[in-house]
Amino acid sequence: MMASRFQYAMTLHIIIFLQIAHLVTGQFKIIPPDNPVIGVIGKGVTLPCQLEAKTTPERLTVQWIFTGKSQKIFVTTYDGKNKQNPISEDETYQGRTNFFQTEFNKGNMSLHLKNVMLSDEGKYTCNIFLENWYDEVVVDLNVAAKGDDTSIFLDGHVGQGIGLTCKSQGWFPEPEVVWLDSKGQTRKEKVITQRTKTSSGIFDVVTSMNLEPGSDKEVSCRIVNNLLNTVCESRVLISDVFFPSTSPWMTAFIAILCFSIAVIAAVGAKLKVNTTRRQKAEKKTNDLITEKNNLEEQLEAQKNTFKGAISENIKQLDRLKDDLDFWEARSHAVLIDVNPDCRVLELPVPGTPKVEDTSSEPESLSSPSTVPVLVGKEGFAAGKHYWEVEVDQQQDWVLGVVGEKERQEEEGTNVGEDFWALHRSQGELFSSKENSKIEKKSMSCSVIGVLLDLEEAQVKFYEAGQRNIIVKIPLNLGKKPAEIFYPFLPKGEEGVVTPVICPVLIPVPLETL
Repeated sequence: MMASRFQYAMTLHIIIFLQIAHLVTGQFKIIPPDNPVIGVIGKGVTLPCQLEAKTTPERLTVQWIFTGKSQKIFVTTYDGKNKQNPISEDETYQGRTNFFQTEFNKGNMSLHLKNVMLSDEGKYTCNIFLENWYDEVVVDLNVAAKGDDTSIFLDGHVGQGIGLTCKSQGWFPEPEVVWLDSKGQTRKEKVITQRTKTSSGIFDVVTSMNLEPGSDKEVSCRIVNNLLNTVCESRVLISDVFFPSTSPWMTAFIAILCFSIAVIAAVGAKLKVNTTRRQKAEKKTNDLITEKNNLEEQLEAQKNTFKGAISENIKQLDRLKDDLDFWEARSHAVLIDVNPDCRVLELPVPGTPKVEDTSSEPESLSSPSTVPVLVGKEGFAAGKHYWEVEVDQQQDWVLGVVGEKERQEEEGTNVGEDFWALHRSQGELFSSKENSKIEKKSMSCSVIGVLLDLEEAQVKFYEAGQRNIIVKIPLNLGKKPAEIFYPFLPKGEEGVVTPVICPVLIPVPLETL
């Protein structure tokens, strides 16, 4: 009972498979060519392969295979599943094959073969693969070549007659040679024909005959390529004066003619030799010029490469110096804390409105403004000290160092306080220098590092995220430097966030080498 059920299931699967194969086979069909295809050497030829189908799937594969006398070559393949590089080519046919891709939807899977060679002759198989269907068709390619125009030459006297020679080059396959009279009939004279096969496989033809006195004086030399059904023909009419029996001056004329031909041939040979020498000299000169230009281009390219490498090394060195300067500054990190009480400083910073001024118009660059700031609890009188302030994306802020000097009465002048600051106003960045000169810069970071360097008498401001120095401001302390220097940062107005002093890990002090 179990065996009969298994046999029934197997039979049902086979019937379904055969039905599907029959349906798929009925949908597609390759139309074979009626006759072999003839390709002319040096020209292009189309190998036909027509798929007959209601609709042509896009994900098809077409493969052309060449089968010669002793080899099999996968000429080219179109893979519709590979969208990036659907076409692959054998190196023997590199750059010589083309599909008609725009006509795939019409079933045209033909192959265009460029620059036909003698070695291309043979059988080409067109294989078409679909998801559930495969078929192939064989196309025979015969190769042929039509030679150049024929030329008839007089060889001189042969007995009482005249020898004639006809030449032509570049034929394939071996052509047929026919000598004709004025009526187009084959001549009765004996004909000797030589078909010489060259190294490239094509044939050169030399054929000769003797024209006897009293015969038809109009002579045609016809060479026929039966495969291409093409003809090359030359026709001459021989006058009676060329025959010795018709004129006493014929011998002298023939002698003069032969001498003239010999002179012309000698002159031509000499000219050919001179031309060949001149061409070789010109070619050698051109080769030397080309080699010189190539060497100059290589030298220039090497110079540019070296310049680029040097420039890149300089940039990397500058970057390393910046990094070293930043990390050296950061090695002097200190903890900063500010007094909660607001302190008002009169700072000549541009574009900062006064506390009591509600106008939105900015001050001039040289006008001082009263800015509320928070000053550090601890000041510094010597050494190097580094801290970082997170300003985030606030539009207006000022931070830096303020120095307290001893108040003196000197010709009615109050010395007061000095400051060295970095300021941002309306998205633009400024730094304070001597004589209140402002240098404008752009800024894209949100954390500012400040180094108070009392050893070098300067204050440096860094972009902590990029480890780049923004500006370096000299302290200009003179003979009487400030006794103590305090860090400060702005106190935000009501509803405005005050910048935050970032905690910086205090590293172990660097050892002096």
